[in-house]
Amino acid sequence: MIAKEDLLSLFRKEFATTLKVMRAYPDAQMQFAPHERSQPAKRLMATFVFEMYLLRSYILGEKVDRSVFQQYTKETLDELITDFETETTVVIDRIQNLKEDDLTKTVQFGGATFTADRFALMMLFDQIHHRGQLSVYVRLAGGKVPSIYGPSADDPTTNL
Repeated sequence: MIAKEDLLSLFRKEFATTLKVMRAYPDAQMQFAPHERSQPAKRLMATFVFEMYLLRSYILGEKVDRSVFQQYTKETLDELITDFETETTVVIDRIQNLKEDDLTKTVQFGGATFTADRFALMMLFDQIHHRGQLSVYVRLAGGKVPSIYGPSADDPTTNL
């Protein structure tokens, strides 16, 4: 089991990094997709918001309608960033208020069984995966890729 404070620390760090990549994206390129089978940038970023809905539903026990993802219609970068910040804050605050034992409960998702802490990590790792995709979109759409886990060609600073 991962301790709640360790989980929260990881969430805070990775969410801040995801926000940095989102903010680096050129807001005039929200329809950009690097390939015909790739999602447009706005849909890729909407995934970050949807993952917060999944955490609220499966870990926090809230009744969140999963169809909200199919119906999600935010168009602008500012709207997506605001929603991601809002949903992330809700998830972090509610996880903060969980008892440690709440993170050991069983979660059924996608035909698999997880403990709540492992499900939360899976959602976080999925966010990191999609953030990596978004960093490629940033470059291809004409933006500057920020440092993520170390310097990038566009941002030689590092925040490790």
